Amino acid sequence: MKRWTQHLLLGLLLSTPPLALAVDTQASGDSARPSPAPSPDAESTPGTPRAFSGPVLGTAPGTLFVTGPSGASIPIRVTHQTRIAGMTVPRDQDIETYLREHLKPGRSVRVQFDVRPFSDGTPQNVASTVEPKASRELPPQ
Repeated sequence: MKRWTQHLLLGLLLSTPPLALAVDTQASGDSARPSPAPSPDAESTPGTPRAFSGPVLGTAPGTLFVTGPSGASIPIRVTHQTRIAGMTVPRDQDIETYLREHLKPGRSVRVQFDVRPFSDGTPQNVASTVEPKASRELPPQ
């Protein structure tokens, strides 16, 4: 049993793919200096900026669903760096709870977001700002 465990560990060590490193070659010659490969991160990689206005449909963990100009539901990722009504979500508070408290379904908002590649290459809408529009309800008479 001990030998089997050793072989298993050795097999795992040998079959593990190495970390991806980008090699920068300097113009001075053959010397190459490895540097970490850039990883696509939905929070740090800027993408195509876009904006639209529409009513809030609902929320999910880290996502705000807003009706787009064509009437379709558009999922917008909200992070702790997203500015909602000029303020960021406190780090100690859950994003979904914050969205449910401050952006009720039916409330009209203006969303500015970037289309960024996710880790698997699929595009994702990441909000930079969400500004609630002033409600134009008439006072009760």
